[in-house]
Amino acid sequence: MKIKLITFDLDNTVWEEREVLLRATRETNTWIAEHVPAYASLAAERYWAIRQELIRDRPEVLYDVSALRRLLVARCFIEIGETAHEAARLSEAAFEVFIHWRCQVQPYPEAEALLESLSKSYIVASITNGNSDVTRTSLNQYFSFNLNAAEVRAAKPAPLIFERALELANVADAACAIHVGDNPRDDIEGAAGIGMKTIWIDHKRVNELAAATVIVNDLEEVAEAIHTIETSA
Repeated sequence: MKIKLITFDLDNTVWEEREVLLRATRETNTWIAEHVPAYASLAAERYWAIRQELIRDRPEVLYDVSALRRLLVARCFIEIGETAHEAARLSEAAFEVFIHWRCQVQPYPEAEALLESLSKSYIVASITNGNSDVTRTSLNQYFSFNLNAAEVRAAKPAPLIFERALELANVADAACAIHVGDNPRDDIEGAAGIGMKTIWIDHKRVNELAAATVIVNDLEEVAEAIHTIETSA
């Protein structure tokens, strides 16, 4: 069976997430300390209580991490005495700092060559639950389209986000598509649940996920895994 579409998770699949996220958080906190110094007076317990209240009031933020961050910071600013208008303005400015640094990713060494090669033979797309924006990176040229949970209003492992990818790629048979990701539940079980082939990048070398079509240990093994799937289909 000819594979037509290959979708990739982003964080910890195409690039490592932890250090990027830590830096984005540090830079945002530095900006807030300079522009909203009273924020330091907000107790951690109150922060988490406000977060829970927000999720209760706006459950849709669970699949829109950018909205969650914006609205949570705005509510925290209101808590320390800012007006609603000023809190929204400051929250948006803080988010711009965060998302700038969130997108300063360092792709794995083999990522660009792999994506460039695959894009010549397949439709290549990204599917993410997060807010890393591939259009702000040098890799964007290799993706035909990019999906995130916020725009689809459904997060992996929900079928809808994978089905949307098939729809955009005009692929009627899910078995003609492969999803590559590092998360056993969100990526592998989610994609397999609608009939897609799957490649699990098992960074920790657990090698115990039966649901994956092929298991690899890093990104450089993905091309061979795709070949294995195509020749055994």
